[in-house]
Amino acid sequence: MKFTIENQYLNGAVTLMQRIPLTGYQSMARTRFIRVLNEPVQAMVDAQKDLLEQYAVKGDDGEPISDNGNYTLQKDTVQEYKDAYDKLIHQSAEIDKGTYTDHKRDIQEVLKNCKLELSGDDASVYAALCDALEVSFEKEGK
Repeated sequence: MKFTIENQYLNGAVTLMQRIPLTGYQSMARTRFIRVLNEPVQAMVDAQKDLLEQYAVKGDDGEPISDNGNYTLQKDTVQEYKDAYDKLIHQSAEIDKGTYTDHKRDIQEVLKNCKLELSGDDASVYAALCDALEVSFEKEGK
């Protein structure tokens, strides 16, 4: 399976796929798709951690200081961090992972037939997934 999707949608794509009620073969296809997404999700988490390592205020131990998961950025690097973070989340992850012959088509069908009511971030993630996987909503034969 080969596709690209912006980093900002990766984590939401996993969450959305987990919410879609599926059984049998489609559930298995979804599970494999989530495994495909897990690698770029982890790469994104690692990149975010690297940014914090570079721009956050550090304690005596050299580690970024966290207050309940919130980090304080070094005063003179706030804009630089924001620019780097913005660039990171808008980069596209190139996913090219072998699974099985018709996996992409199976996931396209899952997305095409999704019955969840979506709004806000979920709707944006859904649209990004459909675009990335080239889901066609046109009736066959037209």
